[in-house]
Amino acid sequence: MRKALCTALALSLFALGACSPQAPTDSFEEAAPETPSASLPADDVMTAKEPARVPNSFTFDSALFSGKLTGCFYAQAGMLLVCADELYLYDTASGTVRARCSVPSQDFDVVPFEGGIVLTALGDTGAIAYIYDRELNLTESLSLEELVPDDPVVSPSCVATSSDGNQLAIAGLDALYLYDRPTGQLTTLLDITQGTGEAGIEMASLGGVAFTPDSNRVAFFGSGFPVQSADGTEGTPVWGTVGIDGGNPELTWLDAEDAEEMLRAGGRLFFPPTISHVDGSLPWVDAASAAAHRLDFSTSDEGRDGVYVSEQGKYVATAELGDALTVRVYAVDSGELLTTETIEVDDSRYVGRIPQVSILDDSQSAVVLLGCGIEEIDTAVSTFSFGA
Repeated sequence: MRKALCTALALSLFALGACSPQAPTDSFEEAAPETPSASLPADDVMTAKEPARVPNSFTFDSALFSGKLTGCFYAQAGMLLVCADELYLYDTASGTVRARCSVPSQDFDVVPFEGGIVLTALGDTGAIAYIYDRELNLTESLSLEELVPDDPVVSPSCVATSSDGNQLAIAGLDALYLYDRPTGQLTTLLDITQGTGEAGIEMASLGGVAFTPDSNRVAFFGSGFPVQSADGTEGTPVWGTVGIDGGNPELTWLDAEDAEEMLRAGGRLFFPPTISHVDGSLPWVDAASAAAHRLDFSTSDEGRDGVYVSEQGKYVATAELGDALTVRVYAVDSGELLTTETIEVDDSRYVGRIPQVSILDDSQSAVVLLGCGIEEIDTAVSTFSFGA
């Protein structure tokens, strides 16, 4: 499907109604006027006058956000945390802003839990975990540099939360930790400097963490080498799990030549390969069962320009840069290619940089941000639906 995107506007508005088998997916709405610079009303919480949520419906109204839109993150079911001049908790079903707060940092990641979100930001003072409730009220902030002073946390994806938000898993350079928020107790689950030796694997580094769906184990990703290998052996991708009491660690070689990050959603862990090792497929595992899988894309070089996972882990999207931006969406379980969307732009800068794609499972809808990481141009927004 081919769509034209107007890039002369600040934050273009493209809205979809209720997504259903009959919902049109081959038309692209006209761009809305430039996002107004006026601030939102003072009331941050949704009132009775605001539209009620309609199950499986989807709207993305960029006119509600002031300033340059720089990112979208999954919050609770069907909601997005939109980053612009502030952080906005946006309900895609009712098309309303539920709450807003200040932006702590431009380099952060968000992990939702039943009662809110954990936002891990990197700044001049190191990594800080901010815990918000459902309405973006800040309930706690944790300096990870103070919590684990001798083991820096170098990536926002190195922090995860249990389903109830009471426990945080934290990966430093040398060890994996569990922080119990109610008691303030910190436990070392895995110290890779002391060696693991599990299945003949020694961990060399940690690069990402996630809880299993039952929150009884912590999954982790990194690089490792065989126990008997000589010094200087290049690290190979490894993933594993360990009990929240530090017991029964299990490590496994990842079926990938190289991977630099772990994407996590719905108890599933996805491992996009580095650019030099793209082969048109995506390794992923079920963290609960430890079953390994591989999602095959349509072409051998697909995934080079971005891989994106939906909020519940049911769908994966890829981006392909060129004269236009091509986004493909796949069903993870079946491997079926559900849709191919082509977004045309007049300014090549928008398709010269990897976009950001957010996928909502229940409404089977996607939000595509172009130019969100380029200061000198305005962010352009496209949305589309997919599925039957």
